[in-house]
This record gives sequence, structure tokens and C-alpha cells, in this order.
Amino acid sequence: MLDQDLAEVDAKVKELGLTIIADRMPTEQIIVLNSLINDVEDMYLLFAEDLKEVKSKYMTNQKVFWIHPMQVPAIEFTKSLYRHKLNFITLGRIYYESKYRNQELNFVAKNDLLTNTVNIFLKWFRSKFKQKIEDYPIGDCTYNFVKQNNIMLNTGTQTIKI
Repeated sequence: MLDQDLAEVDAKVKELGLTIIADRMPTEQIIVLNSLINDVEDMYLLFAEDLKEVKSKYMTNQKVFWIHPMQVPAIEFTKSLYRHKLNFITLGRIYYESKYRNQELNFVAKNDLLTNTVNIFLKWFRSKFKQKIEDYPIGDCTYNFVKQNNIMLNTGTQTIKI
């Protein structure tokens, strides 16, 4: 989704009281973001009190610190990106697992508040973004932009033209 649609998601995330953190950071320090609208592609949504559970690890081949998605009590959020020169938009992702690995690497259930918040968020998301292209939900602003400008959508495995 483009920033116009992302702004609605951002407002809902804030309404639900979720904190936004960046993934793939230049230092080990966890970066808390003010908004989903930023230059960061991969983020996590969690409650502030769960920040103490978040640890980053150095990824040698990419020379960044990252947060392992199975080791964070959060919702994984990847933004869509508009690739102007390639004339396509990459599809984003909202992903949630009900368990994560704690600091001792044992699987533990994410707290009920987060699970309930995820359910509220996803129900809202499905009701808000009813427009679909090949079963992928897409925001109204993004859908209109794609149609008007002959933009393709890239799923990672295929490119879709409408």
C-alpha cells in the first residue's frame, strides 16, 4: 500500500496502543519509530512493556543488526514499496505467530492482550481493505494508483498486472 493507505493503518496501530520498532538496524540499539510511514521496510508492532524481550543480533553478510521474527513477542510488518524505475509495487506483509522463543529459546505463548489486539487489528484491516487483486488486499488509494498508472504488483514470486 502507498503512504495514503498506510496512514490509515498507522492511525489504527496507534489507536491500539502498539509500539513500532525497526528491523535491520545499524547498531544493536532497538529503534522505536513514531510512525509506519518512514524509510524502514521491515518493522515489528508490539506493546511497549514487551520491548525488554527484544534482542537484536548481528548479521555478518548484510552488516546490520536484526531481530529474529521467532524471538520477538510482536506482529511482523513489512511495508509495500513502490519501485518507480521497475514500475511495480512490492506487496507488504502482516504476519503473526501465537508463540515466540524467549531469551532461553523456549517457545512461549505471546500474551493474550497481544493476541486479542492482533485479532482486532486483522478484523479491522479486512473490513477496511476490501479491494483485492488476486486475493491480495489492497488499499483504495493504492488500487486507484495502480489502475490509473498501469503499475504492476510484485508478490515476490510473481508479477501481477491488472
